[in-house]
Amino acid sequence: MQTLRRTLSLALCFAPCSLALAQLTPPVDKPVVGARMPALSPDGSKLAFVWRGDIWVSPSSGGRAYPVTTHAEYDAYPVFSPDGKWIAFQSNRTGSSDIWVVPAEGGTPRQLTFAGGTESPTDWSPDGKSLLFVSRRDRPYDTVFSLDLATRRFTKLAEDFKKLNRPTLSPDGTRLVYERNGFPWTRPRYSGSAAAQLWTEDLSSGKSSPLVEDGRQHLYPHFLPDGKSIVCVTYGEESPSVTLLGKTPPKLDDSPKRTPNLWAFPAGGGKPKQLTQFVGSAVRFPSVARRSGDIAFEHGTDLYLLKAGSNEPIKLSLLCGGDDKSNAEQRSVISNADVSEARISPDGKTFAFVLRDELWTIPVDKAKSRNADQATRLTDYPGTDHDLCWSKDGKTLFFVSDRNGNERVFAMEVATKAVKPVWTGRSDASTPILSPDSKTLGFWVKGKEEEGAGFYTCPVDLSAPPTRLLTIAGDVQGEVAWSPDQRWIAFTRRGRESGGTNLYIAKSNGTDPINVTRLNASHSAPTWSADGRYLYFGSNRDGSNGLWVLPLTREEARGAELEVKYIKPGDPVQVTIDFEDVHYRLRKLSSTPPEADLQLTDSDGTLYFLSGGNVWAASYDGKEVRPLTGIGGIGNLRISAAGDMAYFQRGGQLFSLRTRVPGAQPSLIGFSASYIQNLRALRQAAFNQLWRSYNTRFYDPNFHGRDFAALKARYEPMLEGVGTREEMANLGNLLLGELEASHSEVSAAPGTTIGPSTAQLGVYFDYSYVGPGIRVKEVPKRAPGSYEKTRIKPGEYIVAIDGVDVTLDENLYSVLNDKGERDFTLLVNDKPGRDGARTVTYKALSEAEWSDLHYRNRIEARSKQVEQASGGKVGYVHISGMGGQNQQQFVREFYEWAEGKDAMIIDVRENGGGNIGDTLISWLRFKPYATNSPRGGYVVPAPILEGRQPWNKPIVVLMGDSSFSNAEMFPYGMRATGLAKLVGEPTPGYVIWTYGLGLVDGTGARMPFQGVWRTDGTPLENIGERPDYLVPWSTADYFAGKDPQLEKAISLLKK
Repeated sequence: MQTLRRTLSLALCFAPCSLALAQLTPPVDKPVVGARMPALSPDGSKLAFVWRGDIWVSPSSGGRAYPVTTHAEYDAYPVFSPDGKWIAFQSNRTGSSDIWVVPAEGGTPRQLTFAGGTESPTDWSPDGKSLLFVSRRDRPYDTVFSLDLATRRFTKLAEDFKKLNRPTLSPDGTRLVYERNGFPWTRPRYSGSAAAQLWTEDLSSGKSSPLVEDGRQHLYPHFLPDGKSIVCVTYGEESPSVTLLGKTPPKLDDSPKRTPNLWAFPAGGGKPKQLTQFVGSAVRFPSVARRSGDIAFEHGTDLYLLKAGSNEPIKLSLLCGGDDKSNAEQRSVISNADVSEARISPDGKTFAFVLRDELWTIPVDKAKSRNADQATRLTDYPGTDHDLCWSKDGKTLFFVSDRNGNERVFAMEVATKAVKPVWTGRSDASTPILSPDSKTLGFWVKGKEEEGAGFYTCPVDLSAPPTRLLTIAGDVQGEVAWSPDQRWIAFTRRGRESGGTNLYIAKSNGTDPINVTRLNASHSAPTWSADGRYLYFGSNRDGSNGLWVLPLTREEARGAELEVKYIKPGDPVQVTIDFEDVHYRLRKLSSTPPEADLQLTDSDGTLYFLSGGNVWAASYDGKEVRPLTGIGGIGNLRISAAGDMAYFQRGGQLFSLRTRVPGAQPSLIGFSASYIQNLRALRQAAFNQLWRSYNTRFYDPNFHGRDFAALKARYEPMLEGVGTREEMANLGNLLLGELEASHSEVSAAPGTTIGPSTAQLGVYFDYSYVGPGIRVKEVPKRAPGSYEKTRIKPGEYIVAIDGVDVTLDENLYSVLNDKGERDFTLLVNDKPGRDGARTVTYKALSEAEWSDLHYRNRIEARSKQVEQASGGKVGYVHISGMGGQNQQQFVREFYEWAEGKDAMIIDVRENGGGNIGDTLISWLRFKPYATNSPRGGYVVPAPILEGRQPWNKPIVVLMGDSSFSNAEMFPYGMRATGLAKLVGEPTPGYVIWTYGLGLVDGTGARMPFQGVWRTDGTPLENIGERPDYLVPWSTADYFAGKDPQLEKAISLLKK
């Protein structure tokens, strides 16, 4: 009876709770926006897709979806097994992108591949026993592998020395179709020599051949169930992009033929058929149901289904429930780290700083309390807040933010955190600074003159709107300094043609500017002396960087007799300037250059500045220059008004330093910032920042004829489907890919999981062998096995590594991973067993060493071929890149190999570009004007500059579809100047000057800021350079060791 009473009592206690729960509104499934990478089940009844970084499954007709993976890292590229029971996918949950499988109904995922790098499933074999993927593994080029799911053994199906992407099998498993070469999938309208072409391979014979080679992108090939047709994404008419120099591109008149749509090509060749008729956004990632022939694909923000035999795709309506796998708001506490900018208040009591793009403050001298180190957060905005400037009274903080669309100057009342706009124009503003009397605020506005670009001023109390003081156009701002009496301003301006930056002085209203340095050199950091008699600055005008001074009036004595004394200014200071021959009065004070933050104190005229990442002090006359720190990495230096304290930021931390105490060490100003970040708001801000940056800085204001505002509206809704850093980068690439512009790639923010690095054995595997151990097919020259002490011969077997028996299966990578800088101990035998085996020990090869080894072997073989075929009359040099190191390498190699030669071959194939092309061409344009001949009779042409002699003999430049960017400009320039003939294949047309751009969420991007046109007005962008002699290079020739392009160059130069 007591038990019954207790039961009834409990029931009554829980009854109110049950009633309350019953009154809660049931959760409602929400529409899926931005689903990606659809994959149909074999019978076409189910659809897998990627959304917010996970794999989901729904009915193929739409409806409610359920997740089959729920990991914090990125899962992508799902592929159904032939029986529909499994889904293979790619995941980077271990730090590298590997292949995993999961039951189609959900369950525990299982990892299948373990090599470092990126591997993704592209197809299953028809019997479901193996998976296809592309990797490099033991080879220096792309290889299609088949992974046996029962034995985990991997075998080679196909290989190519050019890019090889997205291989899929015919329904009977006898043929392979794949993309050969190819620009990224985010450039589906690209046409040119690097476009993805459709190739097929007969797996029984190993013979590969082109199905389509028309210079247009052909993406995502799949066989239809009858094996007679192959579907892919391509287009029927090219879309215009870059136009002739000075011409405005017409707005893109899009059409179904120009839009990348689904097309079907006869597998045996023939006329293709267009399957979809979309206009605008490209079709992406089609998937063919293995049995039904239905096709699912992406278009815009949605997924579509094209039923077999139908001409009308159906937009799918997908719903999802479930919980987010991570919190939208993330809390963290950051202590003494991540500061990107800092400014000390005028009274030296408060540090304002930027941390994670938000504004914070911390007292320098803290009260004794438990919360003494707790920083105060001033802003809570997911975009960018930066460029700090204090008012003199420390009550107002001026800063730059993109919170109203573009970057504008704002004023914050520190006590209340109330924010007011200072600049409301549509052009970006930056770099707020105060006048000497602290009553005027100045800042820069970017853009064109007619759009209001220049230097603006307004009252600090914002009682009047800003007015333009200087009109200077461009995205790179000058530096401005008011004279102590505010009657003059000094500023830097870059020459439009010379490229040099000079100092100008103008009246305080910006009129009558005069160039006071007058030299095509770099001049920066103008700083007035407190008494108004001198202007200090940094410059390289004598060939090396240093600290310079300009006396503003004629001096009473020659420099050698002149005694410069600091005179503490009286009140008021009046600046007098004698402009006659002003640039002849310049003199260098020190070879220690002020790289940033040049400042001068009123008390004794000492100059402080940053050089080499350290704080330096210089006397007024420059005779005493000394470092105050030696730790390096210092930025954002500010000196107190009395000159006795320095404040700066280093390594994300805040410091102070007593400048007048000999041997003083920096003191850490500790802080702790309690930080709450909304990831969705942050990604929205990053997307806005990317669009805004391109909208104002992209080199073509007409966006290659595209409506960039409409593109933002098209892709912004897909933020709803972004759950990982990789998806954020993909979305950015979709947006920018529509511009059909090179050098505009978006990269994912850095991850936190570190994947394995796979060491290389230094041998090629024999994939025809299926027994125990690894049979060696080839040992490349310079590999450890090619040396006598550590010799391994082709045909021998590697039986064990570090005591572990090995074969060509995924277990091999448990031995090879993370062995960098360690020795391998190999058991090597002439038969596949331990009996009679010998031990071979050598240091593991890193991926970089393995790649460099192959590069050196290729270049040596080509050089020897040229030497032998020409009888020693022609030299050969390869340029692997267009960076500073490549420039030095060219100097050493070209002038060495050119010694005694009648002609030279310069090879820029396999060259990703850079910026040294103009320099190399200028060197090669030297023409001899005289001959030097010392006693002994040998002849040396003049001039000789830095070890470079004039070259006045024939040159052939080898180029091709692997010559990118500056490696395309170089062959064009060599031909345009009459220095060379061009041999090979057309270059890709990937030519724009660019710089890096960081977004607030850590995503990286590239910003094309300057185009390149030929002298006839045609662009190099999207119109690659064509050779004088077109010579294709086939896969068969490559693997046979033949180089017909090199052979053609030799034959031309032997004539």
